[in-house]
Amino acid sequence: MKVERVELMDALRGFSLIGILIANMLSFQFGSSGVEIIESASGLNKVSYYFVKIFVEGSFYPIFGFVFGYVLIKMIESREASGVKYKNIVFRRAVGLTVLGAMHIALLWEGDVLLMYGSTLFILLLFFLKRNVKTYFVWGFILTSILSVGAFLGNSFMQLIKPLTDTEIMIYQNGTYAEILTQRLGEFIVEGGLSLLFILPIGWLFFVGVSFLAVGPFVLFGMGMAKMGAFLHLENNSRTYKKVALLVPVGLLLKGFIIFDTPYSLFIYSTGTYVLAIGYIALFAWLFSRYQKTMNYYFAPIGKLSLTNYLMQSIICTIIFYGYGFGLFGKLGIFVGILLSVIIYGIQLKASQHYLKRFSLGPVETILRWFIYLKNPRKLD
Repeated sequence: MKVERVELMDALRGFSLIGILIANMLSFQFGSSGVEIIESASGLNKVSYYFVKIFVEGSFYPIFGFVFGYVLIKMIESREASGVKYKNIVFRRAVGLTVLGAMHIALLWEGDVLLMYGSTLFILLLFFLKRNVKTYFVWGFILTSILSVGAFLGNSFMQLIKPLTDTEIMIYQNGTYAEILTQRLGEFIVEGGLSLLFILPIGWLFFVGVSFLAVGPFVLFGMGMAKMGAFLHLENNSRTYKKVALLVPVGLLLKGFIIFDTPYSLFIYSTGTYVLAIGYIALFAWLFSRYQKTMNYYFAPIGKLSLTNYLMQSIICTIIFYGYGFGLFGKLGIFVGILLSVIIYGIQLKASQHYLKRFSLGPVETILRWFIYLKNPRKLD
């Protein structure tokens, strides 16, 4: 028995990557400690900054996590239907993503999420793979509530992030690969408090817990929806998706509170990021049910090669902004960064479309599947 592949998930994953790129572009342009530079923007760049904060930031990673959880359950169902044990497969997937994430951080960029997803898989493997739908949703809401309440600490945390000095900016703009690597990892380890990772095993256990808290909620929601058999017959549920899509304006309204300086702004904003993510998923599903061919054309190719495209975004952007490339760090406005994100996505879309005419898996996906299944990935389909 072959478990049906849900086409919506490839397209939804591709959609999430354009939002992730736009949000990440701020960090590529100004660094993880460049908060002061960003918030001092004015005019069109100020408008662009709030566009990213309200329409994009914090609401696309949950979509990616949702797809991750959904596809995980479908993979398990497929293995079970074929009589194949799945726990070793999930374990090797967790190890593979963890290694890829660590390499991504060490070699390219500190804003990686693959390490967090790999860490989250270990917790899912131990506690959540064979649970009922209710358990997935209850724990998803518990973790989401913790994150929203934790937003009250946001102002205190932001004050711990030191703005970049002129010397540090010069390193990003003109430094060699080795100099920038030293600078990046210094920020990541010291300012991020992640030196705890080197106090094993406590540090790693702490990081795994934080990772699960950060990406776990929507991964669990995706797992629950997959268990329910959601999104298998889109045309039959089109009206439901349309109604849930009304959460989009609600989420935007809540996220808009970030403009106001009140003690509750970050809490309301944080809640809005998740409401908007749910609204985006429903809106995308509704549009997909009506315009499947068009949505597949613009989003599915990127989604099918999501791992390769995600890492390529880091390669492209670090070459554009860091000193070992064009050295444009801190020199382009936020609006230009948004335009650049769209251009990069468009190039990746065309490249993915041409690539998929010859191959079914991306290069990074192929390597990961070799490790996960210990056999030629092409023989799995």
